[in-house]
Amino acid sequence: MREEPKNRRRLPNALWALAGALAALVIVVMGFGGFKNFSLAAKYAAVMRVIRTQFVGESDPDEVTDAALASAIASLGDQWSYYMNTEGYEQYQDYSANVYQGIGVTVTQDSQTGGFRIVTTTRDGPADRAGLTAGDVILAVDGISVTGGTTDDLRALIQADWGKQALVTVQGADGQSREVSVACETVYSNPVSYRMLPDDVGYIAISNFRQGAGEQSVAAVKALQEQGAKGLVFDVRDNPGGQVTEMVTILDYLLPEGDLFIRADKRGREAVETSDAACVELPMAVVVNGESYSAAEFFAAALRDYDWASIAGEHTTGKARSQVTFSLWDGSAVHLSKYTYLTPSRTDLYAAGGLTPDAEVSLTEEQLTQHLTGWLEPEDDPQVQAAVGLLHA
Repeated sequence: MREEPKNRRRLPNALWALAGALAALVIVVMGFGGFKNFSLAAKYAAVMRVIRTQFVGESDPDEVTDAALASAIASLGDQWSYYMNTEGYEQYQDYSANVYQGIGVTVTQDSQTGGFRIVTTTRDGPADRAGLTAGDVILAVDGISVTGGTTDDLRALIQADWGKQALVTVQGADGQSREVSVACETVYSNPVSYRMLPDDVGYIAISNFRQGAGEQSVAAVKALQEQGAKGLVFDVRDNPGGQVTEMVTILDYLLPEGDLFIRADKRGREAVETSDAACVELPMAVVVNGESYSAAEFFAAALRDYDWASIAGEHTTGKARSQVTFSLWDGSAVHLSKYTYLTPSRTDLYAAGGLTPDAEVSLTEEQLTQHLTGWLEPEDDPQVQAAVGLLHA
């Protein structure tokens, strides 16, 4: 049970009502066209006063207001719009910057021990520096078992050591357990990885288009070109999207002169992002699946619109709205769909029902599990190999 600050409990009912009214006015101003509907603010204030004076249990006006605002945005029926309280917005800002508080690992539940098997470690991150490697299984943190728990349980235990050393008990590939002291700190997660496949095919996996993804993608293309790549495969499966600016950065680098991203506000006013004449002239293909959303889906669509790349994998869902985050004075924020968008050929991806790949290929359940846990190598991945095949089609 949350304990309210004492000074908050002493607030007269009139002030509670005023606080509710002010919060309601924010809703009115943001969503209903100014002060015309002042009665809505009064109604909200009345509800707040009833809760404060009549509710037999404990109540927190901040939590009530957060819930009201979240419901207000949810009532729009737009899955891409949502309200974030102060804590949620702070986490979102870290998420958007590709940073988080932790030890620098990605994990999956280990079926044998119930612990968490490390799939990858962030290069030069805390876990990497401490000697943890892929295949190690985390069994406990600071002596508290995590077997049978959830990833949220594991994350909470590790983040409780923020700024300190976490004592992590792991089981190695040899079956022996050991304790490792690992720093819990801010970790940057690079959204881009790349490698050279056989026959001089450059493979670039982009996990999201959040901060840094555009620059890192360009760097990956340059590095593979220097290594002699004769074709490029971009893997944006399970990529949830991100920032338009990051996506435009890599598209501008790849594509010749022309329109890239067309968006329109509620009044129909358009803004167009364009590409310059410089481009990369190599055969290209993009791998997508049903979890390739937003900027990831658009990235594939834009390359195909220019006849610059073919697409392999699974049908995407279709999204044609982009969002803007409006931060509020108290540290909370509203993430709201502000624009509709079109591809370079002016295709509405929602109306089109998403993207149909040129080569439709699915993964088996076993392959999907391996893919999600990072154990499916590109050479053994039928979707990646289908994309490689499209390079020579």
